[in-house]
Amino acid sequence: MTRVLIADSQFSFCQRMRQLLERRHDIQVLGEASDAARTVLLMQQLRPDILLIDLGLCEQSAALGLGAAGSSHHRTIVLLAAIEKGPIVQAFRLGAHGILPRSAGPAMWRKTIRRVMDGQYCFENGSVDVLLETLRASLARENAVFQEDYRLTARELEIVTKITAGYSNREVGQHFSICERTVKHHLTNIFDKVGVASRLELALFAVQHRLAAAESVVRRPVHDDKESSGRSRTARAAAGTA
Repeated sequence: MTRVLIADSQFSFCQRMRQLLERRHDIQVLGEASDAARTVLLMQQLRPDILLIDLGLCEQSAALGLGAAGSSHHRTIVLLAAIEKGPIVQAFRLGAHGILPRSAGPAMWRKTIRRVMDGQYCFENGSVDVLLETLRASLARENAVFQEDYRLTARELEIVTKITAGYSNREVGQHFSICERTVKHHLTNIFDKVGVASRLELALFAVQHRLAAAESVVRRPVHDDKESSGRSRTARAAAGTA
């Protein structure tokens, strides 16, 4: 059972979403909030698995101390009025694990909730490339490469940069003169060290945490063709996605 809190400035929208989501027996809506103060209060009291929230309330709640990006007990899905560059980037910076347009239907809401609960990022088509390109540009302006200690070797960091730039396993192997199986082995180790389960998650993580040189990031789209069901079960399979 996935426990969901809905927060939207339009309370009628919260109620309609609750009715549609609860048609599935695997989703329990714990409550609704239409202002930031109540959102923060209900998050503290109810501790849901998923916070489904509109961007405006997400910003206001963060200002009141709701740490969406650093929470250990929930994941955040942000609802956007329009899938545009500014709102997409802001939602991601506020800690969004998923992004949905307000106009999305119940099937898309439930799919996004399911994938986010499985530990994946789930963004509207096109949002990923916007995120990566914007963050790459931000790093380039700062002219800095920051690498926290994730126990990655020099070769692993080089591979992270290539994967983040959209290179396939075969292309990475050709660049470093190693076989494709060795690339897969490196990726499996990288996934385990940084706690991701797919190439897409690795690309987002690498850019957000500055594990890749800014000038090398996002030369081509990063695709995540495998839909994993959890980090522990899929790391090796995802590492093989070209």
